[in-house]
Amino acid sequence: MHLTRFIQASASVLLLCSAVGAAPTNSSCTNTLQYFTTRDGARYAYHYHPPQGSNQTFLLLHGYPSWHRDWDTQVAALTAEGFGTLAPDLLGYGSSDKPTDHQAYNGKRIAGHLNELIDHAGLETVIGVAHDFGAMVLSRVAVYHPDRFDKFVFLSVGYRAPGGFFDVDALNAAGLAQIGYMPFGYWYFLWRYDAAAVLRDHLDSFWNLAWPVNTSLWSTQISPLGAARAWLTADTITPDPPYMEPGYKEEWKAWISQPNAMESTLQFHKGHLFGVDDGDDSLLSEEDWMIHVPVLTIGGLNDTTSRPEFMRATERWTAAGYRHVDLEGGHWLTHERSSEVSALLLEFAKE
Repeated sequence: MHLTRFIQASASVLLLCSAVGAAPTNSSCTNTLQYFTTRDGARYAYHYHPPQGSNQTFLLLHGYPSWHRDWDTQVAALTAEGFGTLAPDLLGYGSSDKPTDHQAYNGKRIAGHLNELIDHAGLETVIGVAHDFGAMVLSRVAVYHPDRFDKFVFLSVGYRAPGGFFDVDALNAAGLAQIGYMPFGYWYFLWRYDAAAVLRDHLDSFWNLAWPVNTSLWSTQISPLGAARAWLTADTITPDPPYMEPGYKEEWKAWISQPNAMESTLQFHKGHLFGVDDGDDSLLSEEDWMIHVPVLTIGGLNDTTSRPEFMRATERWTAAGYRHVDLEGGHWLTHERSSEVSALLLEFAKE
């Protein structure tokens, strides 16, 4: 389908959803939140739309600090074309369980959970799609359950091959050398003992820092050491971004204010600090890290934290075709460039 006609069709789908009162507060016109409990007792919330006929299903994994609603527009567009969508709240987020022990977020364990969810939905294989921190989760599922995937799409953050300590110091040093600032300086704040309390006590400021009008401000307001804390404790408030769907902010504030929610959303980051995956990673070979299905990466040219050029390192680990696309946007491409992202997903699925 031509891109212009696809965008018009996507807009029509969203208007239809809004007309029946579903899209602003739910991720579909026809589906409600469902729940699934893994064999080891973790409870996940998810939305599932079965595919029509022989069409494939997209497994859609969100990042930090969001939840399944990041995919609202894509769900509407993909299901309108007959494709299935499976969009969970990852462990610690949304309406899923919220353990506050970083050991619960072991990558191999989470990969097993998502493999079980694919089984639970009655699917053999899916197209794996992930944004931001979800890309790191999807990377683990790709390694431990490669037979479940026909293709992969990574948005804003590329594939991360297992193996070795996740060295944020080295990444920040490389960023200083290559782009003039530390792209992940805010991780040091998220690792602090009081991070959850600071974020919770300055929730509106946190919202405007996480979803700014223009994510280019992250190079000065989130990346440098101490910048995120300074922004929050000053209760900095800015206009809300024009790209955000109605109801998203209010629903996000409601679930992230629940008991343990702020703490649980930080555990993926803390797990990397404490090397929660190091033992499992040490048992894998470089061949285990390779991806043997087609891969697409999508970056935002104005994303100052997850720079699109960083994503191209994914190509090293691909053995069955790789393509990278840059869009005129920042970090939140599923919102900022929603129609273009949906069009790319459909095009890639049909290749």
